[in-house]
Amino acid sequence: MEEQERDIINGALGMFNKFGLRSVTMDDVARELGISKKTIYKYFENKADLIQKAVQTVHDTVQDTLIEIHYRSTNPIDELMEIDSVVCEIMKRHNPSLRYQLQKYYPRTYNYLYEGRHRLIHKMIRENIEIGQKGGWYRKDASKEVISFLYCAKVDTIPEEEEEIFASFEMPFIMNQALIYHIRGLATAKGLEYLETKLKDIKTEK
Repeated sequence: MEEQERDIINGALGMFNKFGLRSVTMDDVARELGISKKTIYKYFENKADLIQKAVQTVHDTVQDTLIEIHYRSTNPIDELMEIDSVVCEIMKRHNPSLRYQLQKYYPRTYNYLYEGRHRLIHKMIRENIEIGQKGGWYRKDASKEVISFLYCAKVDTIPEEEEEIFASFEMPFIMNQALIYHIRGLATAKGLEYLETKLKDIKTEK
């Protein structure tokens, strides 16, 4: 990817995050970046193409980060806690309504990204459970196929929950609570002891 193309994507992402997908035009992007629309169209066919590539850039960056954490982690609980921390920081910096706008107005892009994300999460959770069971952190009787399916379903349905929960709690907190619930349901006595120590350390750091 050329540097100018990357600059346009980053500039557009900032505007989409601030103003939403629908309200930002190609003219707005050109004006904000101080370039001509012709320059933008050198890299992007239209606004839908710009949105697709901008969202794909974010998706690829997050995916690379999660994969890096997954393959260097030696403890499955540490892995999930670190991933949760990274995802929560990303969510704090991005407008949560973008997902709904993408799903409503650009469904092809949304479905493409959703399918890729779903496959990645399912694979990572399944492998996380396998490692946890081998190390004695997770229960041997836990079905990695069923639990990875349930985990993905939870991730997919969180944004569809009752609005009242979001009026009282921020999404990162809700996700963290869901993760702790997930780990406690999987963990052996050894895993639970480690999790409690981990949570105490996190609380102390804060």
